[in-house]
Parts: sequence; structure tokens; C-alpha cells
Amino acid sequence: MAITFLRADAMRPLLAAHGRILIVNRTPPEDAVIIVAAAVVRHQADGAQQRDVVSGLNLGGDESVPLDALPPLEEAPEAVEVLLRLRVGVQEAIVDGYASARRDGADVDITFEVGVKRHDGVIEPSETMLAGFDEYVTYGIPAE
Repeated sequence: MAITFLRADAMRPLLAAHGRILIVNRTPPEDAVIIVAAAVVRHQADGAQQRDVVSGLNLGGDESVPLDALPPLEEAPEAVEVLLRLRVGVQEAIVDGYASARRDGADVDITFEVGVKRHDGVIEPSETMLAGFDEYVTYGIPAE
């Protein structure tokens, strides 16, 4: 069978990183909050969903990791939702925290940031209290 090369223009969307999610642990390292896994859903405008699970993470305080959509998406998703599995404190309690984010308007060059951080006293619409650990929130925001 003959090989038909795609050429650079057809391959460029593969590197566009549509649907990139940055998983971020914004807690201080001394808090011993570790992100150990993430379940990710990317929602497309047509209702399609792309689902991923990433395990084996070991993101401590002030650490992050980008997650690209595989297979790559041809368009930026309208929204993402992520369930983070966390190991918290010296007692190493396992708890799940939910975060979601929508993209702003027609912005197509977007990275979504989701993660965990210390609760500063005010719950923003993008934040959810971490069950059993009122000092932390999970959050999701469109970032650039």
C-alpha cells in the first residue's frame, strides 16, 4: 500500500494543544497535599466528550503538569471538568475534589488550569471546598 504524506499544514493542528489542561498544586509543600490522579472530561461544542484518566501523579505543593488531549482535538473544548484524587496531610487521607472551567467566548488558544489551593476565606464561583478539609479548595479557570 502506498504511503500518502500529510505534509506540514495537515500536521500543524496536532501540535496546537487544543484542550490542554494544566494540573496545578498551589498548596505550600509543608501542607503535604499531593495530587495522585485525575479524571478528565473535555466537552466539545457539538456535545462530544473526550475522557482521560491519569494515574501515578505525585504532584506536591508548588508543582504542576500539563495534560494534552490524546488524540489531539481539532478545536478547543468549550469546557473541561476534572476530578482530582488527593492525598492530604500527615494522616494521608485520600479525598476527591471536583473542578470545572469554561472557555471565555471565542478564545481558541487556551489552556485550562485546574488544581488545589489553600482556602483564603472567600469561595469564588470557580472554587469548590475540599470535603473534610475546609482549609483547601479545588478550582478551575481558563488560563492563557
